[in-house]
Amino acid sequence: MYKGKYLSAVIIAAGSGTRMGSTINKPYLEVGGKKILELSLETVTNISEFDEIILVVREEDMTLATEILSLFRDPRIKMVAGGKTREESTYKGLSALNPDSDLVLSHDGVRPFASRDLFLRVLGEMETYKAAIAATKSKDTVKVANEVGEVDFTPNREFVYNIQTPQAFDTRLIKKLYEKYFKSEAKITDDSQLFEFFDRSEPVKIVEGEYSNIKITTAEDIIFAGAYIRGKN
Repeated sequence: MYKGKYLSAVIIAAGSGTRMGSTINKPYLEVGGKKILELSLETVTNISEFDEIILVVREEDMTLATEILSLFRDPRIKMVAGGKTREESTYKGLSALNPDSDLVLSHDGVRPFASRDLFLRVLGEMETYKAAIAATKSKDTVKVANEVGEVDFTPNREFVYNIQTPQAFDTRLIKKLYEKYFKSEAKITDDSQLFEFFDRSEPVKIVEGEYSNIKITTAEDIIFAGAYIRGKN
């Protein structure tokens, strides 16, 4: 419970990992002697405020995921099969939540370095907002291009953020927005974008993220992750 509210987590580990170029799906690659998903779950399971943890994986990866879950033996964890897209997988996780769920944090299973402090800072904003997301200010100048690859304009870097997870939401509201999404032609790349399409009346609060909170997507990310772990040790 978090301040009298039933708190849920949905961990998405159902991607195909095509950009990694590996025969092993990303969550089950090893970094520093541990699977990526194992590292992510270590942080999540150490947050006592979570009443339940829904792990969403590919159906064909359930055996691998079960092996990792055996290391934790945490009765709060429930595993469900994902869908064809990240949005479908997230909604399957949301649909598996306890009906009493008031707040839900969604997190990428391949972001193993998000700290406990980051989770709690995102969650803390839910006392005021119905949506809060982790994000870091862009270190680079960003250009917006037109259809033929020519520069259209340069947004002010002061207001440009790289979006991360965890992201926290009012459970009933995020489920309602996903139901609208699946009836629409909209396309999103993160859960909080649903508010931009379907509920502009509810602001999404940005919480200062962590540059170390990378999403492991390519082989280069594995190299960085290994170096990061060695540096911490």
